Amino acid sequence: MPVIPTTQRESPRRSKDIVSKKPLPRVYLDEEKYLKRQEKQRERLLRSYKRPYAKSSQYQSTKILFIMIMLFSIVALIFSYNEIAQYIYLSLNGLVYKFTYYTFFTSLLVSSGDILSLFFLFIMLYILYFMTRNIEMSYGTKFLIKIYLIGCLFSAMFYVLLRIALIFYYPLEYFVVPVGLAWGGILSLISYSIFPIMNQRITAVMYFLPIRMKGRAFLIIIILFRLIPALLYALYEPIYIAFYLPELGGVLGAYIVYKYKFGKQ
Repeated sequence: MPVIPTTQRESPRRSKDIVSKKPLPRVYLDEEKYLKRQEKQRERLLRSYKRPYAKSSQYQSTKILFIMIMLFSIVALIFSYNEIAQYIYLSLNGLVYKFTYYTFFTSLLVSSGDILSLFFLFIMLYILYFMTRNIEMSYGTKFLIKIYLIGCLFSAMFYVLLRIALIFYYPLEYFVVPVGLAWGGILSLISYSIFPIMNQRITAVMYFLPIRMKGRAFLIIIILFRLIPALLYALYEPIYIAFYLPELGGVLGAYIVYKYKFGKQ
C-alpha cells in the first residue's frame, strides 16, 4: 500500500479515511497482473520440461514387444529340443499335416536358432531398443506394430515360396523346416530407421565395437549377415536357404512401407 503523508491540520482519523478510501494506483495493479502472468509462464515452462518424460512413459509397446519376443523364443527353443518345433514355429509340414494354423501368430514372436542365436538375439534387442522406441515416439504405437507385422508377413511369404521351390528335393511329409519370423520384423524396424539416412554417416555397433559408416553400407552389411551364411550352408544342404533367407523379407516390407509413406512427398 502506498504511504500517504499527512499534515498537522489533518486529524489521524481523516488520514485513515483517506488511506482506506483512496483507490490503488494503476502501477500497482499492473504489477500484480505482471506477477500473475510470470507465474503462469513459469508453470507452462515446467510442464514443457516434464512433457517429454511423460510422453516417453506412455509409449511402452517397444518394451512389451521385445519382452514377448524373448519369452516366446525361449519357449520355442524348449519345443525345438523336444522335437515338437512345428507346434510353435511356422512350418509348412505342420500347416498341411498337423493343421497348426495358429503358428502364423506364435511364429511372429519367435526367433529361429540355438542357444547361441538366442543370446545374440538378446544383445541385439538391447542395442535396438532406443532405435525402435524412437520410431514409436515419432509415428505412434500403431505404426510401430504395423512395421513389425509387415516385416514378419513378408518373411512368411518368402518362407512359403522357398519351401515350395524345394518341395521336390525335400518332400513335406519327410522334412520339417520350422522357422521363426521375429527376425523379419526386427530387420524391418532396423531398415525403416536406416532408409531416411542412407547417405549420412552414422555410428553403428557391430559386436560391441562402434563403427562409423554410411547408412547404405550398414544396411548392406545387415543383408550380407543373412545372405552369406545361407549360401555357404546351401552348398552342403540347399534346405538351409529356407532357414536364413526368409528374414530378408522384412527389409523388403520396410522398403515398400517407406516408399508408400514418403514417395509422394
